[in-house]
Amino acid sequence: MNLRPLHHWPIEAVMAVQASAYGPHLLESAHVLAAKMAAGRNLCLGLGAPPAAGGGEALRGYAIALPWHSSRAPQWNHASTSTDGAEAAAVPCAPDCVYLHDFAIAPAHRGQRLAALLLRQVLQNARAAGLRHAVLVAVQGADAWWLRHGFTPAAPPQPLASFGAAAVWMARGLKEP
Repeated sequence: MNLRPLHHWPIEAVMAVQASAYGPHLLESAHVLAAKMAAGRNLCLGLGAPPAAGGGEALRGYAIALPWHSSRAPQWNHASTSTDGAEAAAVPCAPDCVYLHDFAIAPAHRGQRLAALLLRQVLQNARAAGLRHAVLVAVQGADAWWLRHGFTPAAPPQPLASFGAAAVWMARGLKEP
């Protein structure tokens, strides 16, 4: 299994995994995903299978994470991380955490602990970047999985309406587990 920066795969591969992992109300557009991948460059990772004969490496799962400021809640399917409405994802001036935006594993590859592998590496990269904690919005009932990995529900800094009524804001420190 190859773990590499996500920008090594075409955006179409990322969108295909996203479409297989989420309901239609949680799909983000290509330009939004690309902007977030660019903003979180070293925190966005993909897992692929060894290349098939004559073909490319298949993307099995990915993580999109961004340097973030814990005083702000993100919005779903918006590239802008600023309040001025700019359409490019921008790293906050003084990020204090890593925002785990999207962890998706293609259904055929679930149950292989790929998400845990991605999580360990993203958190390691975030610690190396000097970030102190991690935040996320759990959707589709994933909060139970995140609880097993040290995250706990917390009060969001702003409403999470764009993620749906069942969205849960979660956080954890970045000390070594």
